[in-house]
Amino acid sequence: MHIKGCHHHGFTVSNVKQSLKFYRDALGLEVLRISERSDLPSYDHILGFENVKLQVALLKHPETDFLLELFEYENPPSTPRELKNNYVGSSHVAFEVDDIDKQYERLCAAGFGAINPPIDIERDGRKVARAIYALDPDGISVEMFQEFADIVK
Repeated sequence: MHIKGCHHHGFTVSNVKQSLKFYRDALGLEVLRISERSDLPSYDHILGFENVKLQVALLKHPETDFLLELFEYENPPSTPRELKNNYVGSSHVAFEVDDIDKQYERLCAAGFGAINPPIDIERDGRKVARAIYALDPDGISVEMFQEFADIVK
């Protein structure tokens, strides 16, 4: 078996339209499609539920092949849960940015927050990056990461 690459990353969200305000409007991902998925035995089988009904948004980073899929469950209904980064099974996606401080300011101005303001990341006594964990409308952690090129490359 050979894995050819990563096709997409996905999050279950409470409301696709609300989430688009973060992922499309604040982060700049492009919407490829928004669609309803229902009455599809393959989705029932893959997801392990009967009569699955979803709203699905597929977004793409405008300069790369990165795809992000947002699932809004209508049937079975979504179930909110506490989101903490130390929970087994928690997930996040990390976006590389040019200027983490400006990105943080833009997110705050758009009404979104972060767990904490940006901080320098140190390894072996050297500053190698600056990062935050931003929070989408559902409180899902989305990392913003600014690598210092002179350290990494």
